[in-house]
Order: sequence, then structure tokens, then C-alpha cells
Amino acid sequence: MTRIIDSTLNTHGLADDQRGLLELIDKLQFAQLDNVKLPQIVVVGDQSAGKSSVLEALTGTPFPRDSGACTRFATEIRMRRAKESTLKVTIIPDRSRPQSEQLRLLQYGGHVNENTPFESLMRDAGDLIAPKGIPGRFAARDILVVEKRGPDMPLLTLVDLPGLVRVANRDQSESDIRTIEALSDRYMKSSRTIILAVIGGNNDYVQAPILRKARQFDPSGSRSIGVLTKPDLTEGIGLEDKFIELVMNEDAENHFKLGWYVLLNPGPPLHGEAWPSPAERQRREDEFFSRGKWSTLPASMRGVGALRQKLSTQLQKHIGRHIPSLRKQIQDALSRCDHELKQLGEGKDTVEEMKLEMGELFSTSNNLVTPAINGNYKNPPGEKFFPRQAISKGTPPQRLRARVREESERFARRFRDSARKVKFSDTTGASGVSSTLNGLGSQSKKDFARSHVEPLLAQVRGTELPMDSNPRAPYILFQDYAQNWPTISTEFKDNIVVICNEFLSEIIDYVWPQRMHSPLREHYLEPMMADLVKQAEKELVRLTEDMELEIQPFDPEYEERLKKWRHQATQEGQTYTEAEEVLEKMLIYYDCTARIFIRNVITQIAERYLILGLLRLFNPVKILQMSNAVVEAIAAENKQTRDRRITLKNQKHAIEEAKTLCANLAMRSDLRSAYEDDYGEDSEDETVIRRRPTAATQNNGTSLRDQETIVKSQHDLRQLEAAKQAALQYQQQQQILASEQAAALKAQQQGSPQRSSHSHSHRNGTHYYKENDGDPSVSSSRSKSRNDPPVSGDWEHYKRTSSGSEGPDVPSTPPPPPPPRPPYHLEDQASAMPRREPRPYVTRR
Repeated sequence: MTRIIDSTLNTHGLADDQRGLLELIDKLQFAQLDNVKLPQIVVVGDQSAGKSSVLEALTGTPFPRDSGACTRFATEIRMRRAKESTLKVTIIPDRSRPQSEQLRLLQYGGHVNENTPFESLMRDAGDLIAPKGIPGRFAARDILVVEKRGPDMPLLTLVDLPGLVRVANRDQSESDIRTIEALSDRYMKSSRTIILAVIGGNNDYVQAPILRKARQFDPSGSRSIGVLTKPDLTEGIGLEDKFIELVMNEDAENHFKLGWYVLLNPGPPLHGEAWPSPAERQRREDEFFSRGKWSTLPASMRGVGALRQKLSTQLQKHIGRHIPSLRKQIQDALSRCDHELKQLGEGKDTVEEMKLEMGELFSTSNNLVTPAINGNYKNPPGEKFFPRQAISKGTPPQRLRARVREESERFARRFRDSARKVKFSDTTGASGVSSTLNGLGSQSKKDFARSHVEPLLAQVRGTELPMDSNPRAPYILFQDYAQNWPTISTEFKDNIVVICNEFLSEIIDYVWPQRMHSPLREHYLEPMMADLVKQAEKELVRLTEDMELEIQPFDPEYEERLKKWRHQATQEGQTYTEAEEVLEKMLIYYDCTARIFIRNVITQIAERYLILGLLRLFNPVKILQMSNAVVEAIAAENKQTRDRRITLKNQKHAIEEAKTLCANLAMRSDLRSAYEDDYGEDSEDETVIRRRPTAATQNNGTSLRDQETIVKSQHDLRQLEAAKQAALQYQQQQQILASEQAAALKAQQQGSPQRSSHSHSHRNGTHYYKENDGDPSVSSSRSKSRNDPPVSGDWEHYKRTSSGSEGPDVPSTPPPPPPPRPPYHLEDQASAMPRREPRPYVTRR
């Protein structure tokens, strides 16, 4: 006979205003955030432990009990309060699935009729999530969500995991067993998971896999709750007393700080009979616990009502404890989601919409290119493109002007150092540093003139008169001497192109959606950059061809340096040859021309074509010049991108709702104080519990409020003891101070001055002393003028040093000491700490 879902379950939940805690987890569960571990209760147990009966008793949902109907995936049962009774079934797909499969699973379910057999819902979901005959069907990470709402629903969420299997059988292979354990381990190892460990009373629990796993993942037992089913069968196997010790938390190895509970599962009905109703189940359970050894258990540890109350309360405390850390993780997840959505961009359908979208992207890009070229690196409002701090690895690509300047300086420096065919050892070039021969051995200018210039002059003689050299000789010599210029200039041009491309990559990554990156490069940027590079190369060819032109230098430096050289060469009767003079003319001409060439390459190649070309690259007018085919090729999106955007938008919506819920819960002082009292700091790797069980609470599952009171009392005692010690120390110091003052006054009256405990010295009419107002850890230095009254021990000295000086008259007797301070009492000070007072025995005039 088919069992129908019963929604009339009488439950014990918390107040309606606390449902936000569970709704927060629902939103995060739907958002599928990999980096956020959700606080939850997972139900784990052996396949024959009666886990399905426990779930049915807790949720009112008739889970399948047939041996061949075991679940192959996690099932999340959400129970919420509402005026109307509803049932909703959905599937949360695993994020690792392809987008098409995720959308297929998301389409499953919805609101269903409460008269729908639950077995059919489970079967349909199983066929979608893990069809039979497919390898790894037990490894499915999809989640079947069953949401029940009604006026009597508890505020509770449970995650049912596939039952653990000890031995392979017809339905589960060895591989299936391993994947089932892996699925259970994935949930149980999280410190934010409460483990509901279910064991049956029909077998000895010593070798129960679930207890072994609970000890493995929760060694302290601080987040585990034990449930014993089938207690009526323990007597038959002779282990009734042993199981009672277990649920009384007297088994040290399986001690759960959240306690143990006992439920009586209904036996299988006879042929043709229906499963017992919740009321019938409750009657049988009450009858069983009213007799025999099990009647000795406290009522708070037996029956489904006690367990449901415990789970509902504990889950909400568990969630509340993690609210602060969840709030930060939710914000991080929202930032990542926004970033990915920004990378994908907004989907457009028509060419006009695509052009509008590209126009906005062009404008944003151009607003970043301009400050990068100008070198002010000012981020436009709302943008964070230019980094604010220095980068240890070097100038970042975003700082375009700085990188171009670095490369230009490197080019100019290399040109001055390495562009010459020969560097002479006895001269200084335009760089102002001594040179050495480059590739022709170490020579002086005289040697070079004799070995290279004289043969050249003999070979280029023309119609000039005897004793005259060919006027073209310096130009011919220069063209050979400057043969490295084209190579160095080409390398500079290539480096600037690399800098520009790296900068464009940063612009694309920051501004443009991910889907447009490749098509934008392919259909627009690469052709445009290729055209700019081609123009720059043509300009460089023209500059290098200009080296063949024999143009006068038109530079006064040429004549001045040549006159200076001739003067130095003829000093002390020295002479110079024609070849030496031609060589010197060429070197002077080389220096004058090199400076012009360096500037022309930087200005005309790097700046005119490449840098300013970038400034024109993102002009929105370019979009109007594009064909529709190019616009579609750049801005249109594929189906995978559209599906991913839909998924991200749904995820963002869930995250934003979770963020709002989390913020509201974080501001709830009542929830915050309750949960902060119960738990310590949050930890991803382990559960940190501030309290430890006492002898009075260890054997009955722990009493949270009693332990809290003990911890607070111990903390108050420590504070009170510290306050008493501080008060005693202060009182002793005051007594010592009063006795010293009395002794000093008595000594003065007897005419024998004594030194007080306050050290002082007299330097140039000024008294320096240290004071201590009862606090030995505090000291200060002060100075007082000659006219200020001294402390009692220095009264006679003060009278002597003050006589004859300007200022008011000095009294003949010192001021009387103040009365001793009354004893210090805790009632006088709310903080129980000594209070600093001004010096009572120093009187100012």
C-alpha cells in the first residue's frame, strides 16, 4: 500500500523569528559556493541502522525502506513554518557538471501535490541524478532538496547521506562502497557539520563504521550527536546494558558532548497492513520506555520529540556561531561573482545593442589610455586600473609612459655606447666615456687612420686638386662607421611594440568581458596594431635611408671641435696626416648626427606612430566604421556564455539575499550573545569549544547552560582575585607613604632633617625629583622653580637657597602633612584598580 506524505506532524521548534538562520543556509546552499562550508546536520549511519525510520520520524516524510532503494546522492530535507502546507522538490546540480546538464537538473521538480507518493519523487530524481548502469552513480554530488512548509513544521534542516555499506552486494560494488564513503567523508570532515550518527541495536556497535568515522573527523566529540535505534533488539543479543552505557555517555571512546538519544523504530508491518501513523508510533515508543531497563533513561534522552528539539536548537546555535565568518565569506563570494559577471558582460541580441555596448567599452578604455600616455596615472571615478603602490618586479604594464621612458633611456644609452662600429682607446665619444675597440682589436685613432682611412682615401680620389682630399671621404667613412644604427633602432621599435601590446592586454582584461577578449584581438586590435607597426617600420626605413644623404651638420659644435683638435694636434711641433683629419671630421660629424637620429627615432617611431596610435585606437568613431559582421564577431556571445551568465545571475541573487539575511542576523543582539556564549572562535579546520564537560554533566549528554555558568563564574573569580591583589598592594604603598611623611615631619620638628623617599637634586637653583603616586609601574620627572615649596625633607635647604632671592617670603615652618588615606575597599572602586592621586604633601604657592 502506498504511503502518503503526512503533513500533520506535531513538532517542537524555535520561535518563528529565528527562521532567518535556516533561510540563510538555504540561500547559500542554492548559490553553490565552493569556498563556503555551510553549518548543517548530516544524518549518517549503516544501511541497516534504521536511518530511514529516524528521518521519517523527524520530518514526517516516508523515506523508502527497501534494501534496493538506497539513495545514491545527498537529500536535504528543509522544514519551515508557514500558514499553508506546501511541498517543493528541487535539485541543486553539482557545479562541475556541464552547463547544459545543470540547467536540465534545475528544471526538475517544483511545487508538488502533497498526495504525491514520495517514493516516486525519489525514483524520478534518482533517474535524473544517477541513472542505473552508469559508472560512479553513487558519487553524484548533486543534492535533492525536499522543502516542507506548514503551521506545525519545526525549524530544522537535515542532510541525508547514503547508508554506509560494509560488504559489497548485488546492488553495491566495492567501487560503490568507496564512493559512498568519499561522499560521507566530504560532509563529515567540515568543522561546520553536526554529525547525527545513527546506529542500530541489532548489532554490536564496536565495529560500526559510523562511530569510527565520527571519531576520525570529530575526535573531541564536540559536534556529534548519537542516535540509537531498535533498542528493543539489544536484549536479544545480550548487549542491553552495554548499549545503555553508550547512550548514557559512559563509553569514553564514543563520548559525544552533544549527547545520545534513543528512538524506537516501528517494526515492518504485516502483509497488507499500513505503516503506523505518527500517533501510533508515539504510543508504542512511550509504552516501550515505560518499562524495563530503558525506563531509567531521562525523558530528555528518549523519543523523537526530544531528539527533534535538540536538533532544532543545536542547528540554530551552530549556524549562529558561524555568522561572523560566513558574513565575510559571503562578501568575498559576491565580489568574485560580480567580477565574473563583469568579465562576461551584458548579453546583447541586435547589432545596434552590440554597438552601444562596444561604445561604452571603447569610452572606458580610452579614459584609461589617456592618463597612461600622459603619465599622470589618475584612475577615473570608480576605476582601480592603475596600481597605487610600487611593484617589486618592476614597472607594471599599466604605467605605459614610465615604461616607454625607461625603454627610450635604455635605447639612447645603448646607442651612445654600442652604435659605433669601432670604439677607440684614446678618445672619448659623445657619451663622454673612454672607448675601446669593437671587433677590430685594440687600436688608437692614429693606427686606425693609417690602416683603414689612408687606403680608403687612395681608393676614393676624384677630380680634386693635388694635396686636397675628396670632400665626400668623411661621409663615406661615416656610413660605414654607423652601420649598427638600423639594428639598434629596430630592436627599440620592437620593444616599444611589446610594451604597447602588454598595456593593451591589461586594458582588455580590466575593461572588456571575457567573451570578447579573443574576438576583439582577432578582428580589431591585431589588425590595427599591425597597421601602426607597419607605419612605424616605414618611418624607420626612411630615417635609416637618410643616413646616405650627405647633409652639412649646420651645428657650431662641428667647427669648434675641429678647430680645437687642429690646435691640439699642432702643439709642440706636432703634425697630423690627411687621414687623421678626415677621421676626426667623421667622428665629429657622427656625434652631431647621432643626437639628431636618437631623437628622431624616439619621436617619430615610438611617439608618433605607436604611442599616439594607441590614443586613437579606442576612439568610439571607429565603431561606426566597422561592418556589422565585425561587430557581431566581437560582441555576439555563444550559448555557453549565455548559460554561464544565467547561472551567475541566479547565484548572485542568492548571495545578495544571503548577505542581507546575514547582516540582519549579525545585528541581532539576542542571537549574538546567546551563540557567542555557547561557542568559541570559528575555525575551518577544527571545532573550538570553550567549555569542557564536568563530572556532573559528562554522563548525561552535557548541559550547555550549566557549563556556561561555570565558565562565567570562574572568569568572575579570577577578576575578583586580581582586584583584591591590586587593592592590597595599593593599601600597603599608602601606609608606607604615610609613615615616611610622619617621620619626616618629626625629624624637622626636632631639628634633624631626613631625606624622604623621593630622590631629588639641586642644579642651578632648580629641584628635580621623581614622584610615585602609589603605582610602582608609573614614574615621571618634573621640575619646579626656586619659589615652589619643596618636600618636607628639604625645607631647611629651601629656606637657605631662597633667602635673598626675588619672590614671596618663605614661611618659617613647613606645611603640615595631609592625613593618611583611609583603607582601600573594593566597594569604593567599580574597576577594583588603584586610582592615581596628586601629591598631597606638596603645596604650591
